[in-house]
Amino acid sequence: MEYLPQDLIHEIVLRLPVKCLIRFSFVSKLWKAVIHSKDFIRKHRQRFNLNHLNDFALIRHHVESDPHDHFYSVTFSGDDTTLEEERLKHPLYSLEESDRLGLQSGIVAFCNGLILLHVRSKKYDLGLFLWNPMISKHKIIPTPFKWARGQFSNRMYGLGYHSAEDDLKVLVLTEDHDNRSHSLFGQINLTMDLKVYSVALNRWKRIEKLPPSNLRIYVNHQSNMVSMNDSRVAWLMRDNDQLDLYMVVTFDLVKEEYQFFRVPILIRGPGVVKLMAFGGFLCFLRCYTGDCINVWFTKDCDSCWSLEPVVLNCEPLFFDGERFLLNHDGNDKLIWYNIKTQKHDYGTEIRWHTRSNRCTETTLCVGDLSLLLDADPDGRRSYFGHLF
Repeated sequence: MEYLPQDLIHEIVLRLPVKCLIRFSFVSKLWKAVIHSKDFIRKHRQRFNLNHLNDFALIRHHVESDPHDHFYSVTFSGDDTTLEEERLKHPLYSLEESDRLGLQSGIVAFCNGLILLHVRSKKYDLGLFLWNPMISKHKIIPTPFKWARGQFSNRMYGLGYHSAEDDLKVLVLTEDHDNRSHSLFGQINLTMDLKVYSVALNRWKRIEKLPPSNLRIYVNHQSNMVSMNDSRVAWLMRDNDQLDLYMVVTFDLVKEEYQFFRVPILIRGPGVVKLMAFGGFLCFLRCYTGDCINVWFTKDCDSCWSLEPVVLNCEPLFFDGERFLLNHDGNDKLIWYNIKTQKHDYGTEIRWHTRSNRCTETTLCVGDLSLLLDADPDGRRSYFGHLF
């Protein structure tokens, strides 16, 4: 292997999924040098992305009432027909710490292979962590805000990729409600703030230009930002002058500019709304009771929504322009639903590690080597021991 030209080795390993790359980095010093180079990591990200489901993992976050939370993973590579779910060691804390402090984490955003976790205890907000479950590494994100007495906040999180700088960005949009001061007409004063964190530079930046003052953060446990392919993130905001009107806001990480356009319908009555992004498509979900979800989509976020909604019985995991990938209530199959033929194609069988009716979050992560060079291995560091 040492006699092969380095360019040829580079092309060989570039075609391998992430799990194989981690193992093959122990083959020789030359292979490790290739796999751990920034240029290789960038090129591998471009080859393996969510436009093509070649190498990805289904990450399931299971929240129990005790209040333990656990992560599970099903890794796909190639044309697998049957797969078994495995339980992951929690990247940030042990069961003992979880018991003593009541620790619980939640998935607040994701971008390709990375997940942004928000950790809380019964008494404290413990901050943000960036996690790559495919390579079992994570990185702490310094907290960009402080709480003041008499103040509460609506907060929205996002994770995006700045392609020109080859840099991951963490976004926090905050809407502060200050009960201590009121406007001339007795209304509570609201202030908005958008901060962007550069993972490469390890620093926060405040964005001076903000969305119009009539737009308010949509408060919902699923209302965080979504990452798009073209160095943009998108999120939902409600028009405070017309409460049934919701707007899609996109923010360009390169130009630091906004775009605004309406969702396809006015929002009235019960139910929630949600944005999802899949490989160049932006999807708007109107979720009703009884497992009925209407989905509109647009290509490249050009504000032209599909004319009629696609009716699904669960949230999609992926969309390729013609088919939605579904897994309804954790059944044993991943199912493709073709929107043209309106038929289901049964695909990969999954043997779940555990089943429960309790809260679960499911995220599709593509194989990515981000955080390989400058992050901590999962489960080897205690962040919360000082709180005991």
